[in-house]
Amino acid sequence: MHNFKKLVSPVILMIIIICVNEMLCFAAKPYSFFRFDMHNLENGEEYTDIFVGTSHGKAAIAPEVVDQYTGGNSINMCLGGEYLSDSYFIVKEAIRVGHPKRVVYELDPGYWVAEKSKGAEYREMYDEFPKSLVKAEYYHQLLWGQDWRMTIFPWYLCRTGLKNPFERIRTKLGEAYKNFDDSFWNSDVQNYGGKGHVSIHRTDAVKTEDNLKLWDRQEILPEVKEYFEKLKKLCEENNIELVVITTPIPQETMEKYQDNFEEANAYFAEYMAKQGIPYYNYNYIDTESLDKSLNGFSDYEGHMYEDEAERFSAELGKMLAGK
Repeated sequence: MHNFKKLVSPVILMIIIICVNEMLCFAAKPYSFFRFDMHNLENGEEYTDIFVGTSHGKAAIAPEVVDQYTGGNSINMCLGGEYLSDSYFIVKEAIRVGHPKRVVYELDPGYWVAEKSKGAEYREMYDEFPKSLVKAEYYHQLLWGQDWRMTIFPWYLCRTGLKNPFERIRTKLGEAYKNFDDSFWNSDVQNYGGKGHVSIHRTDAVKTEDNLKLWDRQEILPEVKEYFEKLKKLCEENNIELVVITTPIPQETMEKYQDNFEEANAYFAEYMAKQGIPYYNYNYIDTESLDKSLNGFSDYEGHMYEDEAERFSAELGKMLAGK
């Protein structure tokens, strides 16, 4: 009996620690579009086209509009803070649960030179993956060998959220969040579509270039090219077409940093040609329907307003359909 008590005490302590850890995660972790995205990806519906990439793609690509031209069924899995390593595992998960025919990678040159920040969004996408061998591999690449607190205490990266958690807890306990109701995201600023597109409404907010990250060939991260080539190989092995696009940014930004963007376009056009992958940079493609001035965007960085996104998605759909 004495030995039994000695065994039970550590077990009870471990259970308490796990419960407290889960409570802190629930209280500290911010809301994420990606929680809804993964729910949609995992719901058993077959998606023919998977869009991966950054927040530019999240705002610019409306799957419902694209599908009108391609006749397919697409989903937008782009997200701000999504690096190529993340995109790779998203596609791998999409293959695990379905049979995509095409992957469209939205390439933001800035993401090829910027290190992934170890902030609240560092493991945002990983946390929403269901338990599987894909997630195990994702863990090994993302967290293995990093600060041990990122693994043992998942809330550690978003610990600042513990300063005022009560409103977040109430919201997460609400029916809209729990039941993946798209209306959860509806506001004066934006709407979330059930297939992953975030529609940005026109407002009077001041437009900035605060988050603009310029490309520099000398700063290209080797691991980014490594994951792009892994993505290419993954698509080839699964008979999936891979297409790369760059969404347009405001003409004012293009003119201000003209040399930088021209150098980036030349580099990626040559790189993709060597890889045998079609590359469409919409900053240099004539599209009469698009307003490429700042009027079409919510900031200088290149996040499209919803009406501009619908027009762009129509152009994208025509290109993917070969029209």
